[in-house]
Amino acid sequence: MQKIQEEARQAKQVAQQLKKSKAANGQFAGFLSFLMKTLDDELVNQIYETFYLTTDSRTKITYLRKNANYIVITGMFFPFFIQEASKYSLHKLFGPLLPQPLTIKAYFSYLQEISNKYHDNIPIDTGKLINLLALILKNFLSQFSNGNSLQVEWTPELAYQNIVKQYLC
Repeated sequence: MQKIQEEARQAKQVAQQLKKSKAANGQFAGFLSFLMKTLDDELVNQIYETFYLTTDSRTKITYLRKNANYIVITGMFFPFFIQEASKYSLHKLFGPLLPQPLTIKAYFSYLQEISNKYHDNIPIDTGKLINLLALILKNFLSQFSNGNSLQVEWTPELAYQNIVKQYLC
């Protein structure tokens, strides 16, 4: 009888965890759907290239990932769509990490915190990530409070020189 009660209790816990997980996934899915409708094609393509494709370093074969790190993708765009993200209760997750005022350097620090906290340990191509960051800054630069001008040519090497070195070093 005790064993049956213990199994019932465990089953109830698992059901509650599944319900919470389903709710959380629904929140992310809603916000990501909003992003896909809102962002331009170039940015959506770069998100795909960065988070859905991975290349084996030994064989140089590119694979399509079964799933992407949707928490990090969501976090990257949270600062630019705070009101929309709040509709999906994502402010609790990313709001405490968001620096004020949001400058380019603060944005990179924020991304570092998100990466440290939610990284899925699947390597991301550095050049693709830098291109994505350059596109994000190009599209959302006016929202940064410090007014730095940003002249960027959109190759990974030049984006690295113009963005990463300028704002992280």
